[in-house]
Amino acid sequence: MFLFGIEVPILELLVIFCTVVVIYLIILEIEFRQLKSIAKKFDEEEVLLSREMRELRNEISELKEVIKALKK
Repeated sequence: MFLFGIEVPILELLVIFCTVVVIYLIILEIEFRQLKSIAKKFDEEEVLLSREMRELRNEISELKEVIKALKK
């Protein structure tokens, strides 16, 4: 096929384009898997943090009770 006076091999361009698209999709899949694992680790850390916060609140309330008992 001639495009602007230049012969352009359409089939070869299609093969190259399809190959580039497939490689791009593979790279995106790898990146999404990494993001998924990072998000999972982040959620686990968030759950751990909420547990630690709950334990800290319990310890603070126990300390308040001890301080009130010592003041009396």
